Amino acid sequence: MTDLGERTGSAPPGTTTGRSFEDFAVGERWTAGPRAVTADDLAAFTRLSGDDHPLHAGPDAILQGPFGVAIAMGLLQGLGIHGDAVLGLLDTHWAYRRPVRVGDVLFLDVTIVRCRRTSRGDRGVVTRHLRLRDDGGETVQEGTTSALIAARTTGGDPPGRAFGTVPWAEALVARLDHGFTEDLATWDGTVALRSGDDEVALRIYRGRVLETVARTPRGATFVLGADPLTWLELVESADNPFMRLAMAGRFTVTGDGYEYLRLTGALHRLADAAREIA
Repeated sequence: MTDLGERTGSAPPGTTTGRSFEDFAVGERWTAGPRAVTADDLAAFTRLSGDDHPLHAGPDAILQGPFGVAIAMGLLQGLGIHGDAVLGLLDTHWAYRRPVRVGDVLFLDVTIVRCRRTSRGDRGVVTRHLRLRDDGGETVQEGTTSALIAARTTGGDPPGRAFGTVPWAEALVARLDHGFTEDLATWDGTVALRSGDDEVALRIYRGRVLETVARTPRGATFVLGADPLTWLELVESADNPFMRLAMAGRFTVTGDGYEYLRLTGALHRLADAAREIA
């Protein structure tokens, strides 16, 4: 089991590092905890929230759902990885997987899944995937939260893990081999690749990628999409896991499913290129 002393990253617990936007990288990870849940926690959170539903009382009491979010945010802050560079919390998307009860021991796994510089260039948005788990390894709650973080420079950023963006797609296309051209020698259409809210389209004609754009006027032939954590798993696995992830439903397809099935080989080559540039 990973603890604070073994996590990826250099900040000791509770310190302020003043990390800037440039200091974060997609795929960077930390673990915080343990945090034991006590009867005092339940009583205090019930008073604070006013949620005194019978579910939150008695020997089998379940903690209120937002308690987990609060603990996750506290453990995140305790890592000390942001320091004075944070300008604001932008959003939080959260899912509740298992109940939290008194006596549980919780840990937080943090993974950076998205880094995007703003148009002004002097700041960037860093998105963290947060997984709150118990000491048995079961996921209790999870989600993503984004923060606006000050940057030291206004320079460009590496595109290799900027999934779903035009610079990422351009780097992807530059790595495609002759096999990709052969696979699509008779094909004419548009393949869109989506990561979370980011989407980029590849306009393809007879094996050649004519352009990479954020959107196409007539839409894509089909859209291949996944959450950023799945894209990260794709590029970091020892072998190309595209087919396994697709069969497990981690990648989803909207649009022309028949054309998607026809292009499975070409998509596998796209996944190879994504792994190379990452």
